[in-house]
Amino acid sequence: MRSTVQLSISDVTSDIIQQIIDWHKTHREAMLGLYNRYLGSGLPIQSRTLPDPKKPNNKIPNDYRGYIINQVVGYLWGQPISYSIDSRNYDETKLKEYNDRLSRFNALNAIDDLDSELGKIMSICGYAARLLYIDKNGEERAMNIFPWEAVFVEDGGEITHAIRYYKVKDLENNEYTKVEWYDSKNVTFFIEDDGVFVMDSEGSQPHLFDYVPLIRFQNNDEEQGDFEKVEALIDAYDKIVSDSVNEIETFANAYMGFKGVQIDQETIEKMKQTGGIEIDENGDVFFITKNINDTFVENNKKTLNENIHKFSASVDMSDEKFSGGAQTGESRKWKLVALENKAGTKARKFGKGLREQFKVLCSAWKKKNIDINYLDIFWEFKRNIPIDLAYVAEFASRMKGIHSDHTLLSQIPYIDDVQYEKELMRQEKEDMIDLDSFTNDTTNEDDTENQESELV
Repeated sequence: MRSTVQLSISDVTSDIIQQIIDWHKTHREAMLGLYNRYLGSGLPIQSRTLPDPKKPNNKIPNDYRGYIINQVVGYLWGQPISYSIDSRNYDETKLKEYNDRLSRFNALNAIDDLDSELGKIMSICGYAARLLYIDKNGEERAMNIFPWEAVFVEDGGEITHAIRYYKVKDLENNEYTKVEWYDSKNVTFFIEDDGVFVMDSEGSQPHLFDYVPLIRFQNNDEEQGDFEKVEALIDAYDKIVSDSVNEIETFANAYMGFKGVQIDQETIEKMKQTGGIEIDENGDVFFITKNINDTFVENNKKTLNENIHKFSASVDMSDEKFSGGAQTGESRKWKLVALENKAGTKARKFGKGLREQFKVLCSAWKKKNIDINYLDIFWEFKRNIPIDLAYVAEFASRMKGIHSDHTLLSQIPYIDDVQYEKELMRQEKEDMIDLDSFTNDTTNEDDTENQESELV
Protein backbone atom coordinates (compact mmCIF):
# COMPACT_ATOMS: atom_id res chain seq x y z
CA MET A 1 0.00 0.00 0.00
CA ARG A 2 1.34 3.43 -0.82
CA SER A 3 0.57 6.33 1.51
CA THR A 4 2.14 9.18 -0.43
CA VAL A 5 1.27 10.87 -3.68
CA GLN A 6 3.59 13.17 -5.65
CA LEU A 7 1.85 16.45 -6.42
CA SER A 8 2.92 20.01 -7.03
CA ILE A 9 0.49 22.03 -4.92
CA SER A 10 0.19 25.78 -4.62
CA ASP A 11 -3.47 26.21 -3.68
CA VAL A 12 -5.77 23.39 -2.70
CA THR A 13 -8.78 22.98 -4.95
CA SER A 14 -11.69 20.59 -5.25
CA ASP A 15 -10.03 18.99 -8.28
CA ILE A 16 -6.81 18.33 -6.33
CA ILE A 17 -8.72 16.75 -3.44
CA GLN A 18 -10.70 14.55 -5.85
CA GLN A 19 -7.50 13.59 -7.66
CA ILE A 20 -5.90 12.44 -4.40
CA ILE A 21 -8.96 10.50 -3.28
CA ASP A 22 -9.26 8.81 -6.69
CA TRP A 23 -5.57 7.86 -6.59
CA HIS A 24 -5.96 6.44 -3.08
CA LYS A 25 -9.15 4.47 -3.84
CA THR A 26 -7.47 1.19 -4.82
CA HIS A 27 -5.17 1.36 -1.79
CA ARG A 28 -8.12 2.15 0.47
CA GLU A 29 -10.06 -0.88 -0.76
CA ALA A 30 -7.02 -3.13 -0.39
CA MET A 31 -6.43 -2.01 3.19
CA LEU A 32 -10.09 -2.38 4.13
CA GLY A 33 -9.92 -5.90 2.70
CA LEU A 34 -6.88 -6.73 4.83
CA TYR A 35 -8.51 -5.33 7.96
CA ASN A 36 -11.77 -7.21 7.35
CA ARG A 37 -9.88 -10.47 6.75
CA TYR A 38 -8.02 -9.90 10.02
CA LEU A 39 -11.43 -9.55 11.71
CA GLY A 40 -12.52 -12.81 10.05
CA SER A 41 -14.91 -11.55 7.37
CA GLY A 42 -14.60 -11.54 3.60
CA LEU A 43 -12.44 -14.68 3.57
CA PRO A 44 -12.31 -16.68 0.31
CA ILE A 45 -13.41 -19.89 2.05
CA GLN A 46 -16.58 -18.19 3.27
CA SER A 47 -17.82 -17.57 -0.27
CA ARG A 48 -16.78 -20.92 -1.73
CA THR A 49 -19.34 -22.85 -3.75
CA LEU A 50 -19.25 -26.45 -4.99
CA PRO A 51 -20.59 -27.77 -8.33
CA ASP A 52 -23.00 -30.14 -6.57
CA PRO A 53 -25.16 -28.14 -4.12
CA LYS A 54 -26.36 -31.36 -2.48
CA LYS A 55 -22.91 -32.30 -1.24
CA PRO A 56 -21.58 -30.98 2.11
CA ASN A 57 -19.85 -27.60 1.77
CA ASN A 58 -18.25 -26.77 5.08
CA LYS A 59 -16.54 -23.36 5.26
CA ILE A 60 -14.03 -23.45 8.08
CA PRO A 61 -11.65 -20.49 8.40
CA ASN A 62 -8.46 -20.83 10.43
CA ASP A 63 -7.43 -17.56 12.07
CA TYR A 64 -3.79 -17.48 11.01
CA ARG A 65 -4.10 -13.81 10.13
CA GLY A 66 -5.16 -12.92 13.65
CA TYR A 67 -2.51 -15.21 15.11
CA ILE A 68 0.31 -13.61 13.09
CA ILE A 69 -0.72 -10.05 13.98
CA ASN A 70 -1.59 -10.64 17.62
CA GLN A 71 1.65 -12.49 18.24
CA VAL A 72 3.97 -9.74 17.02
CA VAL A 73 1.87 -7.00 18.63
CA GLY A 74 1.94 -8.81 21.96
CA TYR A 75 5.66 -9.48 21.60
CA LEU A 76 6.65 -5.90 20.74
CA TRP A 77 3.94 -3.76 22.35
CA GLY A 78 2.76 -6.08 25.13
CA GLN A 79 5.11 -4.21 27.45
CA PRO A 80 4.55 -0.43 27.16
CA ILE A 81 7.25 1.58 25.41
CA SER A 82 9.31 3.51 27.97
CA TYR A 83 9.96 7.18 27.20
CA SER A 84 12.68 9.39 28.70
CA ILE A 85 14.58 12.65 28.16
CA ASP A 86 18.36 12.91 27.87
CA SER A 87 19.44 14.16 31.31
CA ARG A 88 22.81 15.45 30.09
CA ASN A 89 21.40 18.52 28.35
CA TYR A 90 19.22 19.95 31.13
CA ASP A 91 19.69 20.99 34.74
CA GLU A 92 17.88 19.07 37.46
CA THR A 93 14.97 21.50 37.75
CA LYS A 94 14.31 21.67 34.02
CA LEU A 95 14.72 17.93 33.63
CA LYS A 96 12.06 17.24 36.25
CA GLU A 97 9.70 19.77 34.69
CA TYR A 98 10.17 18.33 31.21
CA ASN A 99 9.83 14.72 32.35
CA ASP A 100 6.61 15.66 34.13
CA ARG A 101 5.34 17.25 30.92
CA LEU A 102 6.19 14.15 28.90
CA SER A 103 4.59 11.85 31.51
CA ARG A 104 1.46 14.00 31.55
CA PHE A 105 1.15 13.80 27.76
CA ASN A 106 1.53 10.02 27.86
CA ALA A 107 -0.96 9.61 30.71
CA LEU A 108 -3.53 12.02 29.28
CA ASN A 109 -3.54 10.23 25.95
CA ALA A 110 -3.21 6.66 27.32
CA ILE A 111 -0.23 6.45 25.02
CA ASP A 112 0.57 2.81 25.86
CA ASP A 113 -2.83 1.75 24.50
CA LEU A 114 -2.53 4.09 21.48
CA ASP A 115 0.92 2.68 20.66
CA SER A 116 -0.32 -0.91 20.82
CA GLU A 117 -3.36 -0.24 18.63
CA LEU A 118 -1.29 1.76 16.15
CA GLY A 119 1.21 -1.10 15.94
CA LYS A 120 -1.65 -3.50 15.24
CA ILE A 121 -3.15 -1.45 12.42
CA MET A 122 0.30 -0.78 10.98
CA SER A 123 1.04 -4.51 10.96
CA ILE A 124 -2.26 -5.36 9.28
CA CYS A 125 -2.43 -2.69 6.60
CA GLY A 126 1.21 -1.74 5.99
CA TYR A 127 1.03 1.73 7.50
CA ALA A 128 -1.04 3.75 9.95
CA ALA A 129 -1.31 7.37 11.03
CA ARG A 130 -1.50 9.45 14.19
CA LEU A 131 -3.00 12.91 14.47
CA LEU A 132 -1.83 15.48 17.02
CA TYR A 133 -4.24 18.25 17.96
CA ILE A 134 -4.93 20.79 20.70
CA ASP A 135 -8.11 20.19 22.69
CA LYS A 136 -10.45 22.83 24.09
CA ASN A 137 -8.44 22.95 27.33
CA GLY A 138 -5.23 23.73 25.49
CA GLU A 139 -3.80 20.25 26.04
CA GLU A 140 -1.80 18.41 23.39
CA ARG A 141 -3.71 15.31 22.38
CA ALA A 142 -3.13 12.35 20.06
CA MET A 143 -5.47 10.03 18.21
CA ASN A 144 -4.87 7.14 15.82
CA ILE A 145 -6.17 7.40 12.26
CA PHE A 146 -7.02 4.40 10.08
CA PRO A 147 -4.72 4.26 7.04
CA TRP A 148 -7.61 4.08 4.58
CA GLU A 149 -8.55 7.58 5.81
CA ALA A 150 -5.07 9.13 5.51
CA VAL A 151 -3.06 10.23 2.50
CA PHE A 152 0.27 12.06 2.57
CA VAL A 153 1.43 14.48 -0.12
CA GLU A 154 5.14 14.29 -0.74
CA ASP A 155 7.44 16.76 -2.45
CA GLY A 156 11.09 15.80 -2.94
CA GLY A 157 10.90 13.08 -0.30
CA GLU A 158 9.38 15.36 2.35
CA ILE A 159 5.74 15.25 3.45
CA THR A 160 4.37 18.74 2.91
CA HIS A 161 0.63 18.11 3.21
CA ALA A 162 -1.71 15.42 4.47
CA ILE A 163 -5.42 14.79 4.25
CA ARG A 164 -7.84 12.81 6.29
CA TYR A 165 -11.11 11.93 4.57
CA TYR A 166 -14.03 9.97 5.94
CA LYS A 167 -17.76 9.43 5.52
CA VAL A 168 -20.29 11.27 7.67
CA LYS A 169 -24.07 11.47 7.70
CA ASP A 170 -26.31 14.49 8.12
CA LEU A 171 -29.57 14.67 10.06
CA GLU A 172 -31.46 13.28 7.08
CA ASN A 173 -29.13 10.25 6.96
CA ASN A 174 -27.49 11.41 3.72
CA GLU A 175 -23.88 10.24 3.46
CA TYR A 176 -21.08 12.44 2.18
CA THR A 177 -17.32 12.80 2.43
CA LYS A 178 -15.59 15.20 4.81
CA VAL A 179 -11.96 16.21 4.27
CA GLU A 180 -9.41 17.67 6.67
CA TRP A 181 -6.50 19.24 4.78
CA TYR A 182 -3.31 19.75 6.80
CA ASP A 183 -0.25 21.81 5.99
CA SER A 184 2.52 23.03 8.30
CA LYS A 185 0.36 25.79 9.81
CA ASN A 186 -3.35 25.24 9.26
CA VAL A 187 -6.08 22.68 8.94
CA THR A 188 -8.79 23.41 6.39
CA PHE A 189 -12.12 21.61 6.39
CA PHE A 190 -13.93 20.64 3.20
CA ILE A 191 -17.24 18.95 2.64
CA GLU A 192 -18.62 17.16 -0.42
CA ASP A 193 -21.52 18.91 -2.08
CA ASP A 194 -22.91 17.31 -5.27
CA GLY A 195 -19.54 15.79 -6.10
CA VAL A 196 -17.63 19.02 -5.47
CA PHE A 197 -15.56 19.74 -2.38
CA VAL A 198 -16.32 23.14 -0.87
CA MET A 199 -14.95 24.72 2.28
CA ASP A 200 -16.96 23.75 5.35
CA SER A 201 -18.34 26.22 7.86
CA GLU A 202 -15.35 25.50 10.10
CA GLY A 203 -13.15 27.04 7.42
CA SER A 204 -9.38 27.15 7.89
CA GLN A 205 -7.87 27.23 11.38
CA PRO A 206 -4.32 27.21 12.78
CA HIS A 207 -3.55 23.82 14.30
CA LEU A 208 -0.85 25.44 16.53
CA PHE A 209 2.01 23.17 15.43
CA ASP A 210 4.92 24.10 13.17
CA TYR A 211 4.73 20.96 11.05
CA VAL A 212 2.10 18.70 9.48
CA PRO A 213 0.44 17.13 12.57
CA LEU A 214 -0.80 14.01 10.73
CA ILE A 215 2.10 11.56 11.10
CA ARG A 216 2.79 8.40 9.14
CA PHE A 217 3.94 5.12 10.76
CA GLN A 218 5.18 2.56 8.21
CA ASN A 219 5.36 -1.18 8.75
CA ASN A 220 8.18 -1.46 6.23
CA ASP A 221 9.41 0.43 3.18
CA GLU A 222 7.01 -1.54 0.97
CA GLU A 223 4.11 -0.71 3.32
CA GLN A 224 3.09 -4.36 3.25
CA GLY A 225 1.01 -6.06 5.91
CA ASP A 226 2.43 -8.98 7.90
CA PHE A 227 0.18 -11.71 6.48
CA GLU A 228 -0.08 -10.52 2.86
CA LYS A 229 2.66 -12.85 1.62
CA VAL A 230 1.07 -15.97 3.11
CA GLU A 231 -2.60 -15.39 2.30
CA ALA A 232 -2.55 -18.01 -0.49
CA LEU A 233 -1.12 -20.56 1.97
CA ILE A 234 -3.77 -19.69 4.56
CA ASP A 235 -6.55 -20.04 1.98
CA ALA A 236 -5.15 -23.42 0.92
CA TYR A 237 -5.11 -24.58 4.55
CA ASP A 238 -8.74 -23.48 4.95
CA LYS A 239 -9.71 -25.52 1.88
CA ILE A 240 -7.96 -28.68 3.10
CA VAL A 241 -9.56 -28.47 6.54
CA SER A 242 -12.99 -27.76 5.07
CA ASP A 243 -12.69 -30.56 2.52
CA SER A 244 -11.58 -32.97 5.21
CA VAL A 245 -14.72 -32.21 7.21
CA ASN A 246 -16.75 -32.59 4.01
CA GLU A 247 -15.28 -36.07 3.52
CA ILE A 248 -16.02 -37.05 7.11
CA GLU A 249 -19.58 -35.80 6.78
CA THR A 250 -20.01 -37.68 3.51
CA PHE A 251 -18.55 -40.79 5.11
CA ALA A 252 -21.01 -40.46 8.01
CA ASN A 253 -23.82 -40.50 5.45
CA ALA A 254 -22.59 -43.84 4.07
CA TYR A 255 -24.16 -45.42 1.03
CA MET A 256 -25.76 -48.89 1.24
CA GLY A 257 -25.46 -51.40 -1.58
CA PHE A 258 -27.93 -54.17 -2.44
CA LYS A 259 -27.05 -57.34 -4.37
CA GLY A 260 -29.60 -59.77 -5.79
CA VAL A 261 -32.60 -57.88 -4.50
CA GLN A 262 -34.93 -55.21 -5.88
CA ILE A 263 -35.36 -52.22 -3.55
CA ASP A 264 -37.76 -49.36 -4.11
CA GLN A 265 -37.93 -45.97 -2.35
CA GLU A 266 -40.73 -47.12 -0.05
CA THR A 267 -38.61 -50.02 1.21
CA ILE A 268 -35.63 -47.67 1.82
CA GLU A 269 -37.77 -45.28 3.86
CA LYS A 270 -39.21 -48.19 5.86
CA MET A 271 -35.69 -49.49 6.47
CA LYS A 272 -34.63 -46.10 7.82
CA GLN A 273 -37.49 -46.19 10.32
CA THR A 274 -37.18 -49.82 11.45
CA GLY A 275 -33.46 -50.30 11.03
CA GLY A 276 -33.94 -53.59 9.25
CA ILE A 277 -34.86 -55.18 5.92
CA GLU A 278 -35.93 -58.64 4.81
CA ILE A 279 -34.11 -60.25 1.87
CA ASP A 280 -34.02 -63.78 0.43
CA GLU A 281 -31.08 -66.14 0.75
CA ASN A 282 -29.58 -65.10 -2.57
CA GLY A 283 -29.59 -61.42 -1.70
CA ASP A 284 -26.96 -59.35 0.06
CA VAL A 285 -26.79 -55.93 1.74
CA PHE A 286 -23.56 -54.09 2.47
CA PHE A 287 -22.18 -50.59 3.12
CA ILE A 288 -20.13 -48.82 0.49
CA THR A 289 -17.17 -47.37 2.33
CA LYS A 290 -14.70 -44.75 1.17
CA ASN A 291 -11.02 -44.89 2.07
CA ILE A 292 -9.59 -41.53 3.14
CA ASN A 293 -5.81 -41.13 2.94
CA ASP A 294 -5.50 -39.24 6.22
CA THR A 295 -1.69 -39.44 6.14
CA PHE A 296 -1.60 -37.52 2.87
CA VAL A 297 -4.02 -34.92 4.21
CA GLU A 298 -2.14 -34.45 7.49
CA ASN A 299 1.20 -34.12 5.71
CA ASN A 300 -0.27 -31.42 3.49
CA LYS A 301 -1.67 -29.57 6.50
CA LYS A 302 1.64 -29.84 8.31
CA THR A 303 3.58 -28.47 5.34
CA LEU A 304 1.19 -25.56 4.90
CA ASN A 305 1.24 -24.79 8.63
CA GLU A 306 5.05 -24.75 8.71
CA ASN A 307 5.28 -22.56 5.61
CA ILE A 308 2.73 -20.09 6.96
CA HIS A 309 4.80 -19.59 10.11
CA LYS A 310 8.11 -19.60 8.26
CA PHE A 311 7.21 -17.05 5.60
CA SER A 312 5.33 -14.77 7.99
CA ALA A 313 8.21 -14.85 10.52
CA SER A 314 5.90 -16.01 13.30
CA VAL A 315 6.34 -18.78 15.86
CA ASP A 316 4.12 -21.82 16.23
CA MET A 317 3.85 -21.90 20.00
CA SER A 318 2.16 -25.31 19.93
CA ASP A 319 5.03 -26.92 18.01
CA GLU A 320 6.88 -29.53 20.05
CA LYS A 321 10.13 -28.12 18.68
CA PHE A 322 9.37 -24.89 20.54
CA SER A 323 7.23 -25.75 23.55
CA GLY A 324 8.47 -29.27 24.29
CA GLY A 325 9.78 -30.04 27.74
CA ALA A 326 13.19 -30.92 26.35
CA GLN A 327 13.65 -27.38 24.97
CA THR A 328 15.83 -24.98 26.95
CA GLY A 329 15.39 -21.24 27.29
CA GLU A 330 18.44 -20.65 25.11
CA SER A 331 17.18 -22.94 22.34
CA ARG A 332 13.81 -21.18 22.36
CA LYS A 333 15.60 -17.86 21.87
CA TRP A 334 17.07 -19.15 18.62
CA LYS A 335 13.60 -20.16 17.45
CA LEU A 336 12.49 -16.57 18.08
CA VAL A 337 15.13 -15.13 15.73
CA ALA A 338 12.76 -14.64 12.76
CA LEU A 339 10.13 -13.02 14.99
CA GLU A 340 12.80 -10.87 16.62
CA ASN A 341 14.12 -9.72 13.25
CA LYS A 342 10.62 -8.73 12.19
CA ALA A 343 10.03 -6.97 15.50
CA GLY A 344 13.32 -5.12 15.14
CA THR A 345 12.29 -3.73 11.76
CA LYS A 346 8.93 -2.69 13.18
CA ALA A 347 10.59 -0.97 16.14
CA ARG A 348 12.86 1.05 13.84
CA LYS A 349 10.00 2.09 11.57
CA PHE A 350 7.77 2.90 14.53
CA GLY A 351 10.62 4.90 16.05
CA LYS A 352 10.87 6.94 12.85
CA GLY A 353 7.22 7.88 13.27
CA LEU A 354 7.74 8.67 16.96
CA ARG A 355 10.65 10.98 16.10
CA GLU A 356 8.38 12.91 13.74
CA GLN A 357 5.65 12.92 16.39
CA PHE A 358 7.91 14.51 19.00
CA LYS A 359 9.23 16.98 16.45
CA VAL A 360 5.65 18.17 15.94
CA LEU A 361 4.78 17.98 19.64
CA CYS A 362 7.83 19.93 20.82
CA SER A 363 6.96 22.75 18.41
CA ALA A 364 3.72 23.26 20.39
CA TRP A 365 5.48 22.95 23.74
CA LYS A 366 8.01 25.60 22.69
CA LYS A 367 5.16 28.10 22.38
CA LYS A 368 4.53 27.46 26.09
CA ASN A 369 8.21 28.05 26.97
CA ILE A 370 8.77 24.31 27.35
CA ASP A 371 11.96 24.19 25.32
CA ILE A 372 12.60 20.47 24.80
CA ASN A 373 14.76 19.44 21.89
CA TYR A 374 12.84 16.63 20.22
CA LEU A 375 16.15 14.87 19.55
CA ASP A 376 16.63 14.54 23.33
CA ILE A 377 13.53 12.35 23.75
CA PHE A 378 14.24 8.62 23.69
CA TRP A 379 12.15 5.48 23.88
CA GLU A 380 12.75 1.79 24.34
CA PHE A 381 10.79 -1.26 23.26
CA LYS A 382 10.76 -4.23 25.62
CA ARG A 383 9.96 -7.71 24.41
CA ASN A 384 7.00 -9.30 26.14
CA ILE A 385 8.48 -12.66 27.12
CA PRO A 386 8.59 -14.56 30.43
CA ILE A 387 11.09 -13.02 32.85
CA ASP A 388 13.70 -15.03 34.73
CA LEU A 389 14.04 -12.76 37.76
CA ALA A 390 17.10 -14.62 39.08
CA TYR A 391 18.86 -14.08 35.76
CA VAL A 392 17.88 -10.38 35.72
CA ALA A 393 19.21 -9.90 39.25
CA GLU A 394 22.48 -11.61 38.41
CA PHE A 395 22.85 -9.56 35.22
CA ALA A 396 22.17 -6.28 37.02
CA SER A 397 24.65 -7.03 39.82
CA ARG A 398 27.39 -8.04 37.39
CA MET A 399 26.91 -4.97 35.20
CA LYS A 400 26.89 -2.54 38.15
CA GLY A 401 29.76 -0.13 37.63
CA ILE A 402 30.20 -1.14 33.99
CA HIS A 403 27.05 0.66 32.81
CA SER A 404 25.19 3.66 34.22
CA ASP A 405 22.25 3.08 36.56
CA HIS A 406 19.97 4.50 33.87
CA THR A 407 21.14 1.94 31.31
CA LEU A 408 20.87 -0.93 33.79
CA LEU A 409 17.36 0.04 34.86
CA SER A 410 16.28 0.33 31.23
CA GLN A 411 17.31 -3.31 30.70
CA ILE A 412 15.06 -4.60 33.47
CA PRO A 413 11.89 -5.75 31.67
CA TYR A 414 9.33 -4.87 34.33
CA ILE A 415 10.48 -1.24 34.75
CA ASP A 416 8.40 0.89 32.37
CA ASP A 417 9.50 4.38 33.40
CA VAL A 418 13.22 4.56 34.15
CA GLN A 419 13.10 8.20 35.28
CA TYR A 420 10.28 7.45 37.71
CA GLU A 421 12.19 4.48 39.11
CA LYS A 422 15.29 6.63 39.62
CA GLU A 423 13.20 9.23 41.42
CA LEU A 424 11.80 6.55 43.74
CA MET A 425 15.33 5.30 44.46
CA ARG A 426 16.50 8.85 45.22
CA GLN A 427 13.61 9.43 47.61
CA GLU A 428 14.26 6.14 49.41
CA LYS A 429 17.91 7.04 49.75
CA GLU A 430 17.06 10.42 51.29
CA ASP A 431 14.60 8.83 53.72
CA MET A 432 17.05 6.18 54.96
CA ILE A 433 18.76 6.61 58.36
CA ASP A 434 22.45 5.82 58.39
CA LEU A 435 22.79 3.80 61.64
CA ASP A 436 26.60 3.64 61.36
CA SER A 437 26.93 7.41 61.70
CA PHE A 438 24.14 7.79 64.26
CA THR A 439 25.49 9.48 67.48
CA ASN A 440 23.94 9.03 70.94
CA ASP A 441 24.89 12.19 72.79
CA THR A 442 23.76 10.83 76.19
CA THR A 443 25.99 7.80 75.91
CA ASN A 444 28.96 9.96 74.97
CA GLU A 445 28.41 12.24 77.98
CA ASP A 446 28.27 9.23 80.35
CA ASP A 447 31.50 7.85 78.89
CA THR A 448 33.24 11.19 79.45
CA GLU A 449 32.14 11.36 83.08
CA ASN A 450 33.39 7.83 83.74
CA GLN A 451 36.77 8.61 82.24
CA GLU A 452 37.12 11.75 84.44
CA SER A 453 36.24 9.73 87.59
CA GLU A 454 38.95 7.19 86.78
CA LEU A 455 41.52 9.96 86.43
CA VAL A 456 40.61 11.38 89.84
